[in-house]
Amino acid sequence: MLQTEKINIDSDIGDQLTSISLGHIVAELIKFIAYQRLQIPYTYQWLKQLVTKKKEAKVVKDSYQSERYFHVASSALDNLDYVIKSIIKEVGGVSLPDEICIAFGATPISCKEIYRILLPSVCHKPQCHSNNIATDQKIQKNVFRNLVTSEQLSKIFYEPLPPTKMYIFLKILSQKQQDVICHDSFVIVNGYKIPKSCKVVIINFRTSNTNMTCCNEFEVFSDQISNSLSQVSIEGEDSDALDEIETTENVKWFQSMYVMKGFKDCIVNGSSITNSWFQSS
Repeated sequence: MLQTEKINIDSDIGDQLTSISLGHIVAELIKFIAYQRLQIPYTYQWLKQLVTKKKEAKVVKDSYQSERYFHVASSALDNLDYVIKSIIKEVGGVSLPDEICIAFGATPISCKEIYRILLPSVCHKPQCHSNNIATDQKIQKNVFRNLVTSEQLSKIFYEPLPPTKMYIFLKILSQKQQDVICHDSFVIVNGYKIPKSCKVVIINFRTSNTNMTCCNEFEVFSDQISNSLSQVSIEGEDSDALDEIETTENVKWFQSMYVMKGFKDCIVNGSSITNSWFQSS
């Protein structure tokens, strides 16, 4: 059996984030990873537009194949939207989750890839107007520019991952709240053993500054933002290997009840069946 592939994407920008901007970045990361790992055949924005266009179509009855594919695509989009909305609520709650995990596989115990998003221990409050905070747009632009231009990350994405199921997990530490805000979206789990053949990708948003309080006492300055973002790197990190997801006295793991099922594009006569959704409006 293959050894777990441990990859670390390090970005020391936790000091510049508000809970709102962090929530937005995590949401965009989930969309980005789902598309890059071929779980959705189009970008999230295009998928949203396609499904909306089909819903607004004036055609009373479409072909069985088109209607069946629409059900698959809209169900996947709905579950993805539910996951994203509940994650944003948790990140914007009283205390931040310690970590968010995105797992791909038929089941959690047979997952092929898992992406660990390590969150900062504290963020600026949404109402904070400190000059130390980067704009939401600037952070997202720089974070994703570094991700999409990373040669090592592109090697991971080079190997295709067939459509499968996407599971979302939250890790909450004992010194923080021991529950979740969205009780109708997350359920506590005892844990899973992660297979050794699973690829583990670590995206680290934790800061090296351990004495942080909001707002002006953050020891960071605006001109450090671009420097931090330009130093994003991917490297092996043996100590951070994720061998298991286990609820203990010190840690609670929660699993999203919404599971997105990946799907491929539907090609009919050489073109996507979704082309007819625009023509029928």
